[in-house]
Amino acid sequence: MVVRATCAFGLALTLLASSCTPATPAPSGSPRSSGASHLQVIEAEDAQTLDPALIDDPTSLAIGSEIFQGLTRLDQNQRPVPSLADHWEISDAGRTYTFHLRSAQYQSGATVQAQDALTAWTRALAPATASPLTIFFAPLGVRYPGDALSAVQVVDSKTLRLRLPQPDSELLTLLALPPYWLADPKQPSSGSGPYRVERWDRGRALHFSAFDGYWGARPSVRKVDIEIEPDNAKRLDRFTSGAIDVAHGFTGPQLLAFARDPAHAAELHKVPTARTTWLGFNTSAGSGYGPPDRLAIAQAIDRSRLTDLAVFGSMLASPATDLLPPGVPGHLNRQLPVYDPAAARAALDQASFPGSIDLYFSTNATVGRVAADLQNQLSSATGRSVVLHPTGDFFNQAALDKLPFFIDTWSADVPYPSDILENVLRANAQFNNLRLSDPEIERGLDQGRAAVSWDAALSAYQQAEAVAVAQNRVIPLYSGVEPYLVKPGLRVPFIGGTIPYRWEEVR
Repeated sequence: MVVRATCAFGLALTLLASSCTPATPAPSGSPRSSGASHLQVIEAEDAQTLDPALIDDPTSLAIGSEIFQGLTRLDQNQRPVPSLADHWEISDAGRTYTFHLRSAQYQSGATVQAQDALTAWTRALAPATASPLTIFFAPLGVRYPGDALSAVQVVDSKTLRLRLPQPDSELLTLLALPPYWLADPKQPSSGSGPYRVERWDRGRALHFSAFDGYWGARPSVRKVDIEIEPDNAKRLDRFTSGAIDVAHGFTGPQLLAFARDPAHAAELHKVPTARTTWLGFNTSAGSGYGPPDRLAIAQAIDRSRLTDLAVFGSMLASPATDLLPPGVPGHLNRQLPVYDPAAARAALDQASFPGSIDLYFSTNATVGRVAADLQNQLSSATGRSVVLHPTGDFFNQAALDKLPFFIDTWSADVPYPSDILENVLRANAQFNNLRLSDPEIERGLDQGRAAVSWDAALSAYQQAEAVAVAQNRVIPLYSGVEPYLVKPGLRVPFIGGTIPYRWEEVR
């Protein structure tokens, strides 16, 4: 994860004084009738840490989610559902959350207690811990090392109450992620998840076994071995030899070559991520781009061609249909402007648009390829010359409103719409390189933040985003995908977002 510089937030409809989230049916204790009992995975990189207070890389996050749990977890739709808390009530117009913990134990044998949450979160905020994740406590009114958690009240051994300074609909999603995961205070490496660490040979392999004391369904996958192999070719050889069940971390050219063999078609899975890339117009420096001009440029872009040519046959991205990527709840298949080069040229000619377009972008290699194809597409479609400006200090220049028309990207740390929209569209947000300040967008974001209902929150965020997209203030280009190779006959129910799949759900 890349730690956010600002926090993302949550919608105010007419609310009841109290709202209750019922528990989902308790998982059966019986094992699944089919599925692999031993899962063998290969990764390019080792986990950096398995300390919930320190995890900020994708490998550590995916592995840590099998060892530790929070009060909530994310289901197949990235919606927060009960985990260590089997139910909760929301009251005071979304400012108070009361969680009731289920009967669960840690892998150490200790019982999960409400006090453990306060202990774990206080430790994450302690300056000595040096957690990069303290910003994630912002809904509780704290964000810096050393801040005191006055918003957290331990009512009794199984009841925890959180009093928020303001409503924040992102909270339930955050509680499913580090640094909110709980651990045994006496053995911090001991979580309550379905798997326990048997051995960690750093830089080489990790070995896990199913935790028999797990409160949920008994996983049919009893053992998980993760091999670390930085060499791309060797990693692919290990998979094609049949020694590996799930492989990950390949380059675009590798995957293109692999996919050319039709026999491999069923083995390649493109999992949506929380990353999105778009074209933006700065309202200050780019004030010369009026509504017809922005629409014309949107009509001059063939997104499928873009990802095919610039992102290795769409192996690492898919054509965008929304600013929110498919890996984030709230994504819609919007009706974006269709590719129509004739209409694009006619509109710019009618508007007496200048003969050249300046396009700014960072010096990232992928973005450079994207810019080169956009240069070709825009030139051919509009009859204008497109001048490319690779910018080494892109983010500083964007923050200073010096880039009229640019390529921008956001990778969400939290699979929730506010993570992207609060940072990209909120007026005066640090990363609002568009410099948008639209009352309708602000109203939607405010409503999304204050919502108690999941559906109401998503609806409000979608409405806020629709304003920017409809005005072509942002032109979505592509959404990130993460390719995985899966052995034939094995079913991996990929989730996407920040945690791609769960070992216990492999069949």
